[in-house]
Formats: sequence, structure tokens, C-alpha cells
Amino acid sequence: MSLALPKKKLVLTAILVTLLLLSIVPQPRQIFFEGHIFQKADGAAAEYVNSSLKRATTAYAIARAFNATVSVFRESALQIEPAGIGVTVAAGAALDPINDLVERFSWIMLASMTSLGIQALLIKIVPFISVNILLPMALLSLLAGLWLPRNGSFNFTRIGRVLLFTLILLRFSIPIMSSLNNAAYVAFLEAKQNESIEAIGQSTEEMESLQQEISAVETAQAEGADEDAGWYERTKKSLDSVINQGKNLLDIKAKIEFVKESFTRLIDHIVSLIVVFVVNTIFLPILFLWGLLRIGRIFISRGFGVTAEELFINKVQGEK
Repeated sequence: MSLALPKKKLVLTAILVTLLLLSIVPQPRQIFFEGHIFQKADGAAAEYVNSSLKRATTAYAIARAFNATVSVFRESALQIEPAGIGVTVAAGAALDPINDLVERFSWIMLASMTSLGIQALLIKIVPFISVNILLPMALLSLLAGLWLPRNGSFNFTRIGRVLLFTLILLRFSIPIMSSLNNAAYVAFLEAKQNESIEAIGQSTEEMESLQQEISAVETAQAEGADEDAGWYERTKKSLDSVINQGKNLLDIKAKIEFVKESFTRLIDHIVSLIVVFVVNTIFLPILFLWGLLRIGRIFISRGFGVTAEELFINKVQGEK
């Protein structure tokens, strides 16, 4: 029995030293710890984050364009004077609530893009920290735990296990989180997002088209006021203007009401987009991080916390 323990100790030492050399020397490290499998996982995570960032940027650009169009449209007021009676059609005075909602949506999109940018940065940083820093520290701690005598409650073996478990969680957390987010997005959110973005784009086009019609009517009114024309021509133009302005009044007023109704329905699409991006870029990453911390607490916090607490108490008592 006395010979079996040193033999097992030597075997474990050989394994740990080999792994330590593989993690320190650049070429073996690239093969064993930064190889095809790891690169594929990181590449898939980076591809998902980049595509999510493009979707968020597109939605943000559409929202800002919609917000700018609404801001111009809601200030429009068309003055029509059929038969000398002044009639003012307020083009967009009732659009303030949806304009405020789109403004808030723009801020949410900025938060979503910030979250995705942080995830993209972590994809590049975490592999380096895990393999180049935490892995050698974990292996050295395990080696120290094998050969150095235990100093009170300071347990190198436990610290090495904690570091090893931490680096495994860190190394695969972002790829796993990205995979889960992508699966949730494709299954539950993609169709809703595409539908909402299409609806917002269509409403923006309708608003721009109506704004052009209002501008055309205003231009026609300005051109119709010709003081140099004769009495007959002025009378004829006035009669034509009465008829045309009456038609324009009814037509544009009906279109404005239609646009207002479509904007009321558009609120649902904007809220849907808010839900999609908050869930996909903020809520799910936070939920996954919380789950990660819970798993880490189950495996390491109790023993590691007790060790740290005992070390602290012993140090305080020793100082006394």
C-alpha cells in the first residue's frame, strides 16, 4: 500500500506536468487547447453575435428613420381654402405617443447593441484568459497540492480544482450562451422580429408618400395664385382650385386617418420588437450568467468559502 501511493502520485505529477507544458508552449497549446473544436465553437458564437448586432443595427436605423419621419409629419398642417373658407388639416398632431415610444425603443436598441458588443469582446478575451492564465495557475496549484505540505487550512488542491472548474465555465460559457440564444431566437423570436421590422418600414414609406402629397398640394396652391392673369383666367383658376382643393381635402384627410389607424396598430409591432431584443440580448444573457453563478456556487463556493474563511480567521487570531 505504501508503494502504491507514491506511484499514483508520480503518475498524477507526470500528467499535470505534461498538461502544464502543453499549456505554456505556444505550438502545443494551439493544437490541444486552441484547436479546431475550440475555434469552431468560438467562430459559431462570433457569427451569432455579429448577425445579432447587424439585426440590432438595422432595427435601430429603421427606428431612427421612422422617428425622423414622424417628427416631420406630425408638424405638418395643410391649409386648404375651398370657396374662400379656410380649412386646416393637422397631418400628424396625434402621433406624439407613438413618436415617444419609438424614441424609447431607440434607447433600448442602443442598450442591446452595447450588450452584443460586450459579448463580442468577451469571445476574444475569455479564451486567452482561460488558457493562458487560469489553466497554468490551476495546474501549478494542483502540483503544489500534491507535493507541498498542507499549510493549515490553505489547500492548494482545492484552489486548483476551483480554478480548473472556473476556467472550464468561462471557456465554454459564451459559446453555450450564444447557442442557446440562437436556438431561442430561431424558435420563438425571428418571425415576430421580421414581421415587426417590415411593418415599421412600410409605415415609414406610407408616411413619406403622404408627406410628398401634402407638399405637392401646397406647391399647387402657391402656383395657383397668379395676380398677373386676366379676370377670366383668375375666375376659371379659382373655380378649378375650389374643385381640386375640395377633392384634395377629402383624399388627404382620409389618408391621414388611415395612417393614424395604421400607427395605432404599429404600437403592437414596436412593443414586439422591444420584447425580442430585450429577451434576446439582455434577459437571456443575464439569465444564463445567473445560472452559471448558481452552478459555480454549487460546485465550489461552499468548500472554497470555508477555506477562505478559515484562513482569514487564523490570520486574524495569529495577529492577536
